[in-house]
Amino acid sequence: MRKFSGVRRAVTGLVAAGALAAGLFTASTGTAQADTTCSGSVSVYGVLSDGQLTYSAIDPSNGDRLKTLIGPALGFTPKAMATLNFNTVLVTSTSGDLYRVDIQTNVNALTLAGVTKIWDGGWTFDKLAYDGRGHLFGTVNGTLMQYLVSEDKPAGAAHIGQRTVIGDGFVLKTLTTTGQDRLLATSSDGRLLDYAVDSTSTTKWVAHTLKSDGWSGFNQLLSPGGGLYYGRTSAGGMYWYKDANPLDGSGSDIAYHNDDPVDASGWTQTLLSAMPNSYSCTSVLDRDNITEVKAVGRQMMNDFKSSWATTSQWSCLETLWDHESGWRWNADNPTSSAYGIPQALPGSKMQSAGADWLTNPVTQIAWGLDYINQVYGSPCAAWSAWQSRDPHWY
Repeated sequence: MRKFSGVRRAVTGLVAAGALAAGLFTASTGTAQADTTCSGSVSVYGVLSDGQLTYSAIDPSNGDRLKTLIGPALGFTPKAMATLNFNTVLVTSTSGDLYRVDIQTNVNALTLAGVTKIWDGGWTFDKLAYDGRGHLFGTVNGTLMQYLVSEDKPAGAAHIGQRTVIGDGFVLKTLTTTGQDRLLATSSDGRLLDYAVDSTSTTKWVAHTLKSDGWSGFNQLLSPGGGLYYGRTSAGGMYWYKDANPLDGSGSDIAYHNDDPVDASGWTQTLLSAMPNSYSCTSVLDRDNITEVKAVGRQMMNDFKSSWATTSQWSCLETLWDHESGWRWNADNPTSSAYGIPQALPGSKMQSAGADWLTNPVTQIAWGLDYINQVYGSPCAAWSAWQSRDPHWY
């Protein structure tokens, strides 16, 4: 157990959003088997070749299309689109203007509350995608850019700003988001690609090849979150897939439903966009199973910051907390008030990450990652500091 010097920086409460804020994990006692429950809906907006807006609802449990509604024409020629929320869609025009499309209702009929030009020129992106957590992504000539969207119904530059160039080389056939700062894409040669973006780091993004081939037939890719992926073929078929762990950077656990598509044909929209974060899955974690807790910890670390998603950083974090607490949620230092997996001093500091800090290892890990980021910048820097001190602490 470590001893702390007197001053520690306060945490901001910005925790591992890809796991905790998205509700991916809850802790419980019981068996080592982690059950998963999923809930939510799938809402897809689209634009037909004549400019009419469409809305489709899909049952996430079985891939059945529940309804499709056709609304009025937008009044301009669209180029790219991104759904912000249930009743707000951003669409660019071929002339580079940006429009906000407000949906009045899509229950029994699709009607609009208005189509407003919020940016006059400059929006030449060939693809747009919104992660549902404030970040809008776009690609143009192979360059990926990120914007901060600060309002549910943005009115222009005051609400869409802080443009950041993420990188070049993003010559993609399709693009969607699967979670906070997480992108899913296909290439023309059929690869299925996952990108973890961190605009604050030096590298800014880390890529994973989920599948090396087999995805070239799709010209649209959609995800409502929770590991659900939808691909539309040039023939108008819509197919669905379920990734058991969308944050692990591996496609080995993707379940295919090619023999049971949403529709074999009929999806003739020129553009499609799913409402982000409308579907989510929760894994019930056995907090006393150290192997299981470590697996969640590694996933949370990878998702917390893309530059940390390496074997060496994980080795540092695992070893650090092996020494500190043995990864036990109830580790209590008998000589101080340090508590929990990261051994926060006092333990009550972890309440900034969640009211269940006393018993939930996920909340403790989230707090610990944020603390390491603020004070040391990386798990390996924290581990180096720990080793350099006698008695040890970080």
